[in-house]
Amino acid sequence: MTLRTAESVRWIVGLALMGTLLGVGMTWVMPQVYDASVSFDVQRINKQSTQEYQFDGYYEIQASDLFSQTVISWFLTPSVLSEMYDRAGIDPQIQNISEYARRFSAKKYSPQNIVVTFQEKTESRAQKLAGAVVEVVEGRSQELNKTQDNRALFLIQGATPVIAEHEYPISLYGSIGAVAGALLGLAVFSYRRGME
Repeated sequence: MTLRTAESVRWIVGLALMGTLLGVGMTWVMPQVYDASVSFDVQRINKQSTQEYQFDGYYEIQASDLFSQTVISWFLTPSVLSEMYDRAGIDPQIQNISEYARRFSAKKYSPQNIVVTFQEKTESRAQKLAGAVVEVVEGRSQELNKTQDNRALFLIQGATPVIAEHEYPISLYGSIGAVAGALLGLAVFSYRRGME
């Protein structure tokens, strides 16, 4: 091994180790947050009885799908999200209106299953907000989906919220730091070699 090769290996390994330490260190200084998940079940109720062929419930599923899409749109609407924070009795701590929609992720896994996820700084904030999310979604859905004779067509039920401490993947951050450090070491060595 030549002197130049040994020096390049030292640079690459040294900066890779520094990158690994920085990556792992970042996981220790990152703020603690809590992940929350609330699932909603959309059920079709008060069906009209008919002797006609029902196409194996195809149109019921289509109607549930459209109603679920409406519920998902509420998580992109600042006024609805503000109502959720107000109901929870907590300050949303936002700088501008567009931050509301980025706080929540709502996905429709099937026409009858919606899952909403979000993060909060403390477990108690997450609990309060999750409860408010269930209350607002159930309340709004009752107001929205009524027939002429004031009967609901859909029933939305929120499941018990799941809240867990967010775990940062130390090995991932360490690996990213190691690769970045090794690439930086290679770049430094190449630059120094080019300067000679």
